[in-house]
This record gives sequence, C-alpha cells and structure tokens, in this order.
Amino acid sequence: MPNEWILAIETSVTDATLALSCDGHSQSLQHFSSERSQECDLFAPLQEILTHLPAGKKLTAIIAGTGPGSYNGARVGIAAAQALAQVHGCGVAGLCSFEGVAAIHGSESAWAVGDARRGSFFVMPLVNGRVTSAPELLGEADFQTRLARCHGPKVTFESPGRLPSGSEIIKATSTAEILIKSWLARTSEEQEALQNISAEAFYLRPPHITKSKKKAL
Repeated sequence: MPNEWILAIETSVTDATLALSCDGHSQSLQHFSSERSQECDLFAPLQEILTHLPAGKKLTAIIAGTGPGSYNGARVGIAAAQALAQVHGCGVAGLCSFEGVAAIHGSESAWAVGDARRGSFFVMPLVNGRVTSAPELLGEADFQTRLARCHGPKVTFESPGRLPSGSEIIKATSTAEILIKSWLARTSEEQEALQNISAEAFYLRPPHITKSKKKAL
C-alpha cells in the first residue's frame, strides 16, 4: 500500500522519542527527556511531529513502546497512541521496547536483562531483534549462572552496575525510529495480529499490592 504513514511513540525510557515515517522513509524525529512527567512532556513534541503529516493524510498505523521501563511512561505513550488511532481510523501495535534498541536490531541472538526489583533480575531472549518468550525472573546467583550461558550481546536500560554479573552488559535505550524498523520487518499477517492485541504496558510480574488489614464490612 503506497503512502503508509506510521507514527511510533517511545516514552517508556528516559530519553523519549517520536518518529514519523512514510513508506519506510523517515520524515521527522522528536526527542525529549522525561522521567516522571511524560503526561505533560509528550504533547508538545507530539503536536510538532504531526505537523509533518501532509494535509489530508491520515496515519495508517501507530506503534507504541510498551517497556519494560517506566510503567507510567509506557501507559502515557499507549494512551496517546490509542487516542490518535481513533482520530485517524488506524490500528495501534504495542512492541516490547527492547525491539527498539539499535545495537541489537536484527541480531540473530541477543538478550534483554535488568533489575526486576524485590531481589530479582530478569533475562529475556530476542531472536532477530524480536522478543520470543516471557522474561525469566531469577535470584542473584541464578541470574549470574544464566547469563554465563547466554551467547550474544546483552543489553539493559539501566546502569549495568545495578546488575550482579561478570558478563559484559551494554547500556542501551529504545528509539521510536528502530521500533518502526522492527514493525516494517514483519509480514502483513504479523502486523495485523499485533494490531488485534490490546497494547498494554509490559509487566515483569503482577503488581505488588498491599492488602488492607481491616476486615471487610
């Protein structure tokens, strides 16, 4: 289909990005830094990037980075994508943010790793730059043992110093531009399947909820 205008929103990382492409060619990029106020910081660059959409043209797809990363940031990006999709009559696809890492885009084998908090760490395989299974949550000793068996580059969105490992780990970030490339590398059938799945922020584990000690009335 000619004139496929695609917008990608990546707000799950501190160095947030927006990218607009047409038929696989980059038309505009926007960058901003935000840790806790993405709901405020997103809209000026979003408004700016949409000015590069020609008059009368509508977006044909919107990609949202879902994390793991800033849960609030991912939710803000997804909400903005869903609102725009209603206006433009197009679908939204959520992609794991590690698919937006340039250092491993298209790599035959790579690993996403990070601190899962509460004394655990995660390891997640990527094949040809794509997530292929759910993350493994491991304790410190098991995490180090698991990484020793992982062949290929290992990337994280946080300081490698937070992770207990003797393996070399690369600090990276996700970008909207690479998320678009990951999207375009999929078949039309794969794209349709992703758009039929509701985009949600990436959970490493169910949320930790403290139950009230008060008895129910």
